[in-house]
Amino acid sequence: MILYDFEYERPGSLKEATALLNESGDGARLLAGGTDLMPNMRVEVVTPSLLVSLSGIEPAAPEKRADGSIKIDALTKLSDLVDDELIKSELPMLAEAAHTVAGNQVRVMGTLGGNLCQETRCLYYNQKHDYQFVEPCYKRGGDCCFPFPGNDHNTCWSVYMSDIAPVLIALDATLEILGPDGTREIPMADLFTGDGLNPFTLGAAEIVQAVIVPPLPERFGWGYHKTTVRGGLDFGTAIIVIALQLAEDGETCSWAKIIYGAVGQGPLRPTTTEISMKSAVLDPPLIAVAASQEISPLPHHGFNKGYLRENIRVYTERSLVRAIARARDKS
Repeated sequence: MILYDFEYERPGSLKEATALLNESGDGARLLAGGTDLMPNMRVEVVTPSLLVSLSGIEPAAPEKRADGSIKIDALTKLSDLVDDELIKSELPMLAEAAHTVAGNQVRVMGTLGGNLCQETRCLYYNQKHDYQFVEPCYKRGGDCCFPFPGNDHNTCWSVYMSDIAPVLIALDATLEILGPDGTREIPMADLFTGDGLNPFTLGAAEIVQAVIVPPLPERFGWGYHKTTVRGGLDFGTAIIVIALQLAEDGETCSWAKIIYGAVGQGPLRPTTTEISMKSAVLDPPLIAVAASQEISPLPHHGFNKGYLRENIRVYTERSLVRAIARARDKS
């Protein structure tokens, strides 16, 4: 139950929503599906004075454009990403990732843009701060990081949990962002600061309005895995995404991307390992060891670094094997 008063606006367009955010300042929050914002309001880790609801705006259907790219409205429901025939046919990795988000009740409410812009999480931060977790942490303006007391005031090790963002980075997606000064586009990876205190590069009055995925190349392969304790009902313990292209010989790797989610303040990439895969015949066990050692997974929600690293190693190898097999099927 939310026990405080706030104002509510339901604009008829994204431009109106942007204007309301711009006029209202830091006290306003954007409300799409509400599956991230409303629980945080219930435990009062955020207490906006104004909610700008996007429920009055009908999203456009996913569209394949003349250049072969796919444009997806950011207000598209996650359940629609799972079921849409264009997405399933052209971007099956995206459909699979959307299907791993929570349960169906969440997917029919949650939106693509909301999933990308969800707040980072921490066992201390995401609590009702009334009797047991009273003292504020850095993210709430306090003087201590309680899970990691050695951190300085500029370091918040809260974890970014989106299941979909790592996939869109692997697919070279760009974001179309609407703000008071008009529209701009950024690569998906540029949405993230890597700072748990302020995870996103969006301005206070900016809204992600669409995602654009370029056409996939020939001999493209992918692998996706999400580890959770209770299947799809949980936030991820670790998310592993592989995207690659094989050369015409079906053996040599032209390029590869490895993206890890739910183990850092934003998605992580073992870039040295990715570079070593280019123009090489891939050895999944060797690559998995190198990639898991290159990144530093953030302990979270009861999972220590050693467990997360081993989980990443195992599922990087398995996901890479699947990616290679899919690429060969398209040779």
